[in-house]
Amino acid sequence: MDTSGIQSATARAEIYRFLALAFADPVPGAAARLQRQWPIAEAGLHSLGMSGAEHGCATAVRLSEADLKRAHVACFGHAVSKDCPPYEAEYGQAHIFEKTQTLADVTGFYRAFGLALADDAHDRPDHLAFELEFMEFLCQKQAFAAKQGHPSERIALCHDAQRAFLDEHLGRWAFGFAHRVIAKSPTGIHAAVAGLLDAFLSHELAAMGITRHADPFLNEGDKDRIDDGACAACPGLAGTGAADERRVT
Repeated sequence: MDTSGIQSATARAEIYRFLALAFADPVPGAAARLQRQWPIAEAGLHSLGMSGAEHGCATAVRLSEADLKRAHVACFGHAVSKDCPPYEAEYGQAHIFEKTQTLADVTGFYRAFGLALADDAHDRPDHLAFELEFMEFLCQKQAFAAKQGHPSERIALCHDAQRAFLDEHLGRWAFGFAHRVIAKSPTGIHAAVAGLLDAFLSHELAAMGITRHADPFLNEGDKDRIDDGACAACPGLAGTGAADERRVT
């Protein structure tokens, strides 16, 4: 991988990091971290030729801790949102067996790279923030391997994992999620970040030659909804370098 490839992987990692921070549950210090990360992500967008994709994020991130928390609750609620749940298994999977398989498959991707959910992150592995953190990790790992002169096979492994995870998981449901967020909260930080999520993932899929799927349906009702408490034992990504300080140990 040449210098431009390293810069591209690093830029993509910083954008994934910003998106992960934006969609994670707000914790003390979250607003400050988000504001610090935005200029870095913005520079990454510019380096990828996506200067027009900011969607008002520069203004939207100027929130206090209290305002960020209120915006998050207004959009996602205190429990699993029925309008725009930030969980992959709530989209396009009508049966509990499909959902369980999705959770197992996502966790398998994490474990393949030595990652697991942190003990203090009592949430499901298919939360959008975790999936974005995982993509950030893979991009950083790819850039690091290239900088260190590791064999091309190791660099290709990171790239192939990114493509597979986008094609099989993140790229299949995140667009539908983004559109639902914008419909639920058409102004403010989450609408801005959802617009960026849509634009950035569109760029990612095009760059990797992945066909964009139609928005999945949102699972109806609570009959087969997965209980968050059931995932407390497999709770952010821990291991080697992911995005959200709360979730990573």
